[in-house]
Amino acid sequence: MKKIYYFILASAVSVALNSCTNDDIVGGENNGTEKGLSEAIAFGSGFKALTRAEKIGADAAAALHNRFVVDGYKTANGTTYNKVFDNYGVVWTENTAGKTASNTSDWEYVGATKSPVTSITTEQTIKFWDYSTSSYDFIAYSTGAATETATTPTAGQVQVVAIDYANKGTLAYSLKGAKADLAGCYIADLVTVNKANYGKEVELTFRSLSSKVRLAIYETVPGYSVQNVKFYTQNVDPNNLGLDPRTNAATTNTAALIGTFANGGQYNVHFTSSVAHVSVTGVTNDAYATFGNFPTTTIGTSSATPTYAPGNPSSTDNFTQVLPNETGNALELAVDYQLVADDGSGEVINVYGATAYIPTAYTQWKPNFAYTYIFKISDNTNGWTSQVQNDPKGLFPITFDAVVADTEETGKQATITNVASPSITTYQNGHNPSSDEYSVAKGKIYVQVMGGANDLKSDLGTNGHLYTLSAAKTEAEVLDALHIKTNETTTSPVTITGRNGLTLTEATTTATITTIPCESGNVTVATGTAAEFTPQAPTSPATVNYYAYVYDTQTWDGVAISLTTEPANWTTGGYYSNKECTTAAPATFAAGTYYQKVSYIYTAETMTSTTAPTDWTTVGLWYKDPNGETAAGDWDASNNGKVFYKKYTVDHKIYGVKVIKVVD
Repeated sequence: MKKIYYFILASAVSVALNSCTNDDIVGGENNGTEKGLSEAIAFGSGFKALTRAEKIGADAAAALHNRFVVDGYKTANGTTYNKVFDNYGVVWTENTAGKTASNTSDWEYVGATKSPVTSITTEQTIKFWDYSTSSYDFIAYSTGAATETATTPTAGQVQVVAIDYANKGTLAYSLKGAKADLAGCYIADLVTVNKANYGKEVELTFRSLSSKVRLAIYETVPGYSVQNVKFYTQNVDPNNLGLDPRTNAATTNTAALIGTFANGGQYNVHFTSSVAHVSVTGVTNDAYATFGNFPTTTIGTSSATPTYAPGNPSSTDNFTQVLPNETGNALELAVDYQLVADDGSGEVINVYGATAYIPTAYTQWKPNFAYTYIFKISDNTNGWTSQVQNDPKGLFPITFDAVVADTEETGKQATITNVASPSITTYQNGHNPSSDEYSVAKGKIYVQVMGGANDLKSDLGTNGHLYTLSAAKTEAEVLDALHIKTNETTTSPVTITGRNGLTLTEATTTATITTIPCESGNVTVATGTAAEFTPQAPTSPATVNYYAYVYDTQTWDGVAISLTTEPANWTTGGYYSNKECTTAAPATFAAGTYYQKVSYIYTAETMTSTTAPTDWTTVGLWYKDPNGETAAGDWDASNNGKVFYKKYTVDHKIYGVKVIKVVD
């Protein structure tokens, strides 16, 4: 869980630590201040009623390693600001409260060690509220266990610069050092104290500079259990499946995500209104991040009980500390794994090089946020079941979903991304990551599509389609209906009926939105890269509405056909030299392997009525043989109970599919 630290600064300035724990609420001692000295600015006790489990006193001080740095400014007109605290060091010493007017609760700044970047030439002195002013602004940070330095930092040091209030909107101050030292730093939002509140407690909200990330996987593959998940730390090489290209060795169970991860640098803090934000420069980047060893045993079977990587360093909540990245970058998961049959047969299927991509919009790591990425292995994957790249990709059937949960004091954020080509991410504000279902009550659902690490699709307005489903189906079953159709209307709303009896009915989406309202703040996206829709309530509380978001790639994975003699329809087109069906076959026929966008299958169906099927008279549909050579002929009542073969057109277009379950 994340931790948020509250520090109180006022005429009797209080310090409190807020954390998501099961600790009892602890209040502060009410020592008060001696009359006549109440106008001194001091760090003290005297707490308001607390509403959550909060740590104060020594516990709060320990989180900051007993020190933070503060700048304070006063103004009479809201335009001209004069410095009051010039990069003052504030230190905690237990059992010193009440010994000076500036120390009412063990926090002292008078005579404390100055920041190395302060401009004051004497010792730090006592400060009093100035009632000729209208307000004060306070900016603060802590370097935690690391020592502040004004020069190039070494291990155990963080280089700081003087707080620049005039440029707080662009660069108020910076913290520079190695990852381990920066991860222990804390930043605070800017706090304004108006004159009416002089003498009252003022809260400074300190947040850890670092973010936290954890990784989990669960599976819902019918008939199989998933074991021995192995991770890549570099993009999969189809010529060397099962080998990590970075090490040229076999993939391992060290959980990893591929992307750009800061490993030190200079973190620049600026304020939007009063909220502290960070950006990084001079950064040393890693191309992957690890999250501890993933168990090699059978993994969990629901999003409520997934299997977590244990965290690195190991922690009870499985989180790993990482440096923040508020701009974000696409993250890639690449894994091998084993499918072990549940029927006791001992059958094992090895899957290699399955990948998924999380869009940048959902990887913008903010300080003190905790992000959980949960991947679901289901029945539609883009991995290989062979280590030969020319063999077809896919499990027929198998998929992944990735759930991303960001949590801070005010809410949770979750997205679901299917591991397939392309990857489709769905998001709803307030969605519970431990549920596979979305709620009508939580409002709109947002969609983005990734074709690869740097391929955020921008044509959702034309190639993204939303359908309602006539029954609960998996992604693989929706794909089957799209590829093998019995009927498709072209008038609005478009309906598609698949060989499996599933009907898809066109619904309404919008692909022109430029803002996604996340729990962690609105995310701006380019036009055409995000779609939204308002889910409709099921017909009764006990039911679920099923939607499918379908992305049409406008590409094909053509079916190969070996020709030794020129077919009769050669000159009419429909034959291609490549499986993507982008290069037409030559006008002059030559024996070889060619590809077609469509093919045909003949499915056996037993007649169950003395009445002909409604499409019996459709030319070229019903046959007596499984090869489609002999037409079924006229209907006869005696056909009841006989087997005939129905011809289906197979569309080899590549679609991305995400099934979305909606409840009230």
